[in-house]
Amino acid sequence: MLIDWIKIKGFRNFDDEKIAFSNQTLIIGANDVGKTNLIYALRILFDRGLSDKELELYDSDYNVFTRSNSIEITVKITQVTEDCLISTFKGDLKDGTVFIQYKNTKGGEYGIYAGHSEDMLEFKQSRFYIRRLNMECVNTNRDLRSFMKREKNQILEDAKSLLKEDQRKADEKSIDEIKEDLRVLNAKVDELNYIKKSLASVDTELGELAIHNESQKLSFKNANSDVNRMLDNLELTYTTDGETLTLGGDGRNNQIFLATWVAKQKNKKTLEKVTFFAVEEPEAHLHPHQQRKLSSYLLEKFDEQVFITTHSPHIAAEFRPDKIVKLHLEKKLTKVAMGGCSENLSLEFNDFGYRLDAITADVFFVNAVFLVEGPSEKLFYTAVSKVMNIDLDRLNVSIISVNGVGFKPYIKICLALGIPFVLRTDNDIFNKTKDAPKVELSYQAGVSRIMGIYEELLNVEENEGLIDYWKKNKEHNEWAKSSKAPKEASEILRYIIQKVDKDNIFLSEKDLENDLVKSKLFKELKNFYGTRTTQNTVKKMQQAKAENMLNFLNYKFDKLDCLKDDKIVEPLKRIKELAEKVVKENG
Repeated sequence: MLIDWIKIKGFRNFDDEKIAFSNQTLIIGANDVGKTNLIYALRILFDRGLSDKELELYDSDYNVFTRSNSIEITVKITQVTEDCLISTFKGDLKDGTVFIQYKNTKGGEYGIYAGHSEDMLEFKQSRFYIRRLNMECVNTNRDLRSFMKREKNQILEDAKSLLKEDQRKADEKSIDEIKEDLRVLNAKVDELNYIKKSLASVDTELGELAIHNESQKLSFKNANSDVNRMLDNLELTYTTDGETLTLGGDGRNNQIFLATWVAKQKNKKTLEKVTFFAVEEPEAHLHPHQQRKLSSYLLEKFDEQVFITTHSPHIAAEFRPDKIVKLHLEKKLTKVAMGGCSENLSLEFNDFGYRLDAITADVFFVNAVFLVEGPSEKLFYTAVSKVMNIDLDRLNVSIISVNGVGFKPYIKICLALGIPFVLRTDNDIFNKTKDAPKVELSYQAGVSRIMGIYEELLNVEENEGLIDYWKKNKEHNEWAKSSKAPKEASEILRYIIQKVDKDNIFLSEKDLENDLVKSKLFKELKNFYGTRTTQNTVKKMQQAKAENMLNFLNYKFDKLDCLKDDKIVEPLKRIKELAEKVVKENG
């Protein structure tokens, strides 16, 4: 059985979205984007822990921004081969497929519908399938102690029921031995001097209060003197280096909770029902390595369908792109990138290859992303953002280094996921060999790089003029090697710099180092590097670029404020505007 997709209309921050799922689905997005609401929509249909009263919903559950008066939640279930489901759905099932729908209106009563096609749904008296098909959910407010108090006896009873006869008899013998041990232990406790002394004075006072107390003697009784009571009051602890420790660390508690929960689900597995699972934010209180491990652990432990929500780029980096549901907000309404789990999304990620790590997985969670070439640019713009009081973390913005000039895979992902981006790149002068006839040429690589992005990724109607201009003039972007760039090449550069600005793409006239020596920061750069000319200063800066940039920023951080009005910081101002626009439209 597989929940193929869900349609949500009018529910909370969903207007009208269809979201495709996989057998293992990761649901990601920024805070308050609707991850929990998506899980709750599934719970409405499948969580038997929700009462009829809870299924009625509140007026606040209706989408306030569209003034919706109705809610529809529809799922398509495919690959139904389990006998218990086939007998439950009967005529509502066709070719292993069934549709289930929840409908409600303000002031009305909810209804459940089912059928073998979305257009042929029939009203049902209740969630008639819930005994055979249900959802188990671990929400973000999990509490190990409460869970163990609630579930401990059931876990123990389930384990008892699985014992073989010889194991059961061995346990009975051990319990008899424990009873005798407890009798001996209590006798030894009664003989402790401080216990006898503490009670003697109390017995005296009681005798003076009433004569009938004279024959009564108080004693301390071990709360676990009865073996059955002791076993019923077992507490969960863990042992390390031979020492028993109480539960305490939030990270370890989270691991114990999930391990216990998984064990419970495996014990409950039966052919009489089908269960699928949802776990919200499994990464709570865990460091990156354990976040990744916990994610793989959950996926390995279940053959059934699993939904996981997360804020962790470390977990996101472990999932295949076609198993990811990326939610984002547009005008305060939740939207899903590429329709949810999508082969198209997987294709967009193919070029990402090794780049899809915990750092670049940040793109799943940001309001906007600033793409730069390398670590020196990232160091520089991170430092300048602080001087300019642009709080990137507050804005939910990441500066990501593409470690070279391979911007296209990152832009593909931003476009696929609906993430606003700013890009800054150098206009390097590269050389190449052109055949027929063979000739050595120089060209503005930054210009070619940007226009390649437009031709391949940004080839939309509003960019037709720029692309046509490039086709007519790109031959002037090449010239004989070792000769000076022609005037036409400089004109192309100025034209393109001006035009791509509207798309938040910034092309340097040469590179970051040359831009800096032309700025008001030049004096400080000369002092730091011990140089006199712009040429020597640039040369020094380009040696071990990242290390030099880090050293300069450490010593001259307070001097960066001279750049506040320089065009070199325009990308930071633009990324701030983009992020604030996202928040304003959806806040």
